[in-house]
Amino acid sequence: MKPIVCLLTMFWAFTVNAQNMASVAEVRRFEGEIGVGLVFGADKLDFDRNQLGASLHAEVRYNLRRLPLDVGIQVGGTIFHRESDYAGQLKFRSWNIMAVTDYNFRQTKKISFFGGLGLGYASLGASAPVSFDGSQPNWGGFVTGRKDGSFCVMPRVGVEFFHHLRVTLDYKWQEKANRHFDVSIGVVFGGGRKK
Repeated sequence: MKPIVCLLTMFWAFTVNAQNMASVAEVRRFEGEIGVGLVFGADKLDFDRNQLGASLHAEVRYNLRRLPLDVGIQVGGTIFHRESDYAGQLKFRSWNIMAVTDYNFRQTKKISFFGGLGLGYASLGASAPVSFDGSQPNWGGFVTGRKDGSFCVMPRVGVEFFHHLRVTLDYKWQEKANRHFDVSIGVVFGGGRKK
């Protein structure tokens, strides 16, 4: 719960001065994004160490005409590892599909800040080395080696440079062993200010 409070506080800090925005920037209606990122587990749980992982995502968005909001769909995947002195390295994978929305503020020709939320579904998987007796360990309430699904909530904040490069920090709140932070860089196609 602490990571969600941290992200919501960051979002609030970014938007506190957004009410002074004189007008909504006129931007193109549709845009797409392809990005990659670094992932790290949000909590060690019963493991000894968390390792960095990777993410990949694609997103399409529609910019509303009279409001500094966009709505869209994101599809993405992540993989990261946790280590246990007892069982070795365990791999956690998730595929997410989410409806997303962002509030855009402090928009200039070169930079724009945003904060938003995603809601959707996560397809989860975990794998671990098999122990000598053929069983899988049970780590803090979840069993490795099976696929599962989970509801997913993703608060996020970020900044877009020159309407084509987007840096985002998000937190995926889903099944507890697969919860993680993601720092990503995305290339944006379309969008941008109308000329």
